Amino acid sequence: MYTIVIAIIILGVCGLLSGILLGLASWILAVKNDPRVEAIEKILPGANCGGCGYPSCYEYAKNMVENDVEPNRCVLAKNKSEEIGKVLGKTVSSKVAKIAAIKCSRENNFLSKDEYKGIPSCQVAELFAGGDGCCQYSCLGFGDCIAVCPFHALSHNGRNIPLVNPNDCTGCGKCLEACPRDLIVLVPVTARPFLACNTKDKGKVVSAICPAGCIGCKLCIKACPENAIFMNDGRIQIDYNKCTNCGTCIEKCPRKIIKELIPIKELKGLQSG
Repeated sequence: MYTIVIAIIILGVCGLLSGILLGLASWILAVKNDPRVEAIEKILPGANCGGCGYPSCYEYAKNMVENDVEPNRCVLAKNKSEEIGKVLGKTVSSKVAKIAAIKCSRENNFLSKDEYKGIPSCQVAELFAGGDGCCQYSCLGFGDCIAVCPFHALSHNGRNIPLVNPNDCTGCGKCLEACPRDLIVLVPVTARPFLACNTKDKGKVVSAICPAGCIGCKLCIKACPENAIFMNDGRIQIDYNKCTNCGTCIEKCPRKIIKELIPIKELKGLQSG
């Protein structure tokens, strides 16, 4: 009996000493967290959407403090730049907001191949059959981009081109990653004209398979007073650093595929907001 009691005491003392030593070790070896990380994380929206390039708001805040990463990457916190700057002790400029735009104007009467009956997924259709449209650059229409949007900013009806709600889109870029044909791009929210076509086919081919495709006539290039439109790698491009939103290209496009990305009244509302 006496031996058992001694053993219990010895074990208790060993356990107590171990606990004290572990406590001291954790205190001595503990990684000290910079209080600025927690302060900035509280300012950030907590959406963890990944639009800043980091998997969470915490990781973004941590990299701001420890690696001097730009504090204006989060478009959801665009009105919090001054507040973040105070925590970091620096002046932070607001980031120009961007929204997603889809480079396709495919209509229901586009030329199609045999009906696709596989899994209703853009990724799968592109990998195994290339979809059911003759244009290899067009929207596949199964809505993979809609499924991944964390802000429910994308919607569509059936196989139509998804619609982007500019008031809900944050420009996080999730939909860009989901599109197997790289049809979705981010453009400044202040942009008015947008070329809704991604084809690289020649005009004759486009005319034969899609009534809403760019035929490369270059009338928009000739009409632009700011030289903001140009041809690159077989596609018409718009330089938004030069574009003044005059709308001349929208009027001149014979196929009406240079669209008003955001109607001018809504655009003014977003700018003022």
